[in-house]
Amino acid sequence: MFSEGIASRLGQHLDRIDLELVDSRGSDCLAKIREAKPAVIVLEVNDENVERFCPLSEILAATPEVKVIRLDPDFDRIHVVTSELRSVNEPADLISMLLPPG
Repeated sequence: MFSEGIASRLGQHLDRIDLELVDSRGSDCLAKIREAKPAVIVLEVNDENVERFCPLSEILAATPEVKVIRLDPDFDRIHVVTSELRSVNEPADLISMLLPPG
């Protein structure tokens, strides 16, 4: 019910939101996400197909600029997950990246 409510609310804004549905039950789910190049992906946390065919770690690795919205109907929560891909060559670069600014 929670996920359907969120989908319904998104559907009310189709004139402003470009929405494409990808079936998480297919083994080609990740390939379809790569092809669509979305800015946002909406997943249901307790959907076992997502973890099987489109694990969050693989989604973020394939599309590091994407925002992932995870719907958690068991707790009526919405989580926003983002990833920033950075490459470092030296341990000192990694340490400076981890230190708080200032």
